[in-house]
Amino acid sequence: MNRDDLLDDLTRYVAEELLDGDAEELDSSTPLLELGVLNSLETARMMGFIQKQYGITVPSESLKVENLQTISAIADLVYEAKSKQQQP
Repeated sequence: MNRDDLLDDLTRYVAEELLDGDAEELDSSTPLLELGVLNSLETARMMGFIQKQYGITVPSESLKVENLQTISAIADLVYEAKSKQQQP
């Protein structure tokens, strides 16, 4: 998994699952929280998708507002969780 693939997957997930396919102006810097795209339920669903898709569990203490602002920030969060899970 590289970052570009992750961004593509997350963007597609947000478009299809959270915006019902209406992703006309969605990109990696779209303010998801500000626009009301993500809420607590949708965040939990997205974390479930990430766990199923990539086998990565994002620690709940990492689910802070600043880590969920954009798709790019979420991708960074997933990469950080992945690197921590790969450490011995």
